[in-house]
Amino acid sequence: MRKNNLVTLHSVCSCGVASSVLVATLALLPISAFAQAPEAGRALAERWCASCHIIDRAPAAATASGLPSFPAIAAKATTTKQSLDLFLSSEHTRMPDFSLGRYERNALADYILSLR
Repeated sequence: MRKNNLVTLHSVCSCGVASSVLVATLALLPISAFAQAPEAGRALAERWCASCHIIDRAPAAATASGLPSFPAIAAKATTTKQSLDLFLSSEHTRMPDFSLGRYERNALADYILSLR
């Protein structure tokens, strides 16, 4: 009988630990979601993109340098989060190689798409 009580106690403790881990994980989800918010992408765009691109809501036209504005990129029917990720993860002759990580690419894509 004592052995069964120990097994039951172990099961209860394991469930309690699992519940705690689940609660802690769920508590972190809003932080991860917020990190991908358009505001994070805007901050990156200000630092890395604004010297060549119009990054704010402005007339969706090319800049004087012939580069598209972020609103113009967002307005294209073919622009998706996946297409932006692919574009930002490959090298381009006219763009500096920023070696953007997944976080930066996602944040920039979220910001650009928010300009629709």
